[in-house]
Amino acid sequence: MRYDNIIWDFDGTLFDTYPAMCRDLGKVMDSLGVPVPQEDLMARFTVSRKAVLTWCGEQAGLPPEEIDRVYRAWVAEHGQPEAHPFPHIREFLARFQAAGGRNFVFTHRSGSVHDYLAGADLTKYFTDVVSAGTTYARKPDPAGNNYLIATHGLDRERTLAVGDRELDILAAKNAGIHACLFSPEPQETAADHRIRELTELDDLVSLDG
Repeated sequence: MRYDNIIWDFDGTLFDTYPAMCRDLGKVMDSLGVPVPQEDLMARFTVSRKAVLTWCGEQAGLPPEEIDRVYRAWVAEHGQPEAHPFPHIREFLARFQAAGGRNFVFTHRSGSVHDYLAGADLTKYFTDVVSAGTTYARKPDPAGNNYLIATHGLDRERTLAVGDRELDILAAKNAGIHACLFSPEPQETAADHRIRELTELDDLVSLDG
């Protein structure tokens, strides 16, 4: 195989969480008396959580920290939104692991990432999962990537990070590993590779080679 290790982002890469997150944040904004279009939330979620909270704060005339507090309180009351892995993820993870590859996660999401993975019966496919914002600095800081590389003895030349946002790509490049942008939309990127569909990963990592 071309790569022995893959460090995955979670939201928008492994799991299709953005639609539910946009729905819930939209309800929070409604409760503040400031309805906003879902497409405006989605456009900013796909940049970063900070971007969407800052924009919502501007619409409501509130600091982004207050929007974040209200949103977290809403989630605490109603529970994490339902979300599922993207198509082809389960099959790819299993085949990559069976071929000797190792899967890791470096995400901004905290403890709930384990709940989502366990609920989809995917935990067994991952060697380690680390969260930014709790133990490690947030992307594009490479701290989480560097921890995984050092702890598990990963060869940087044979390690690929897969993410849907440019901050994922920059976190990978800052760690000296290869980066793959997963996005159906064309955009400027520092990534070494880009894919529109996850099925393209088979050829990218030379899974059958």
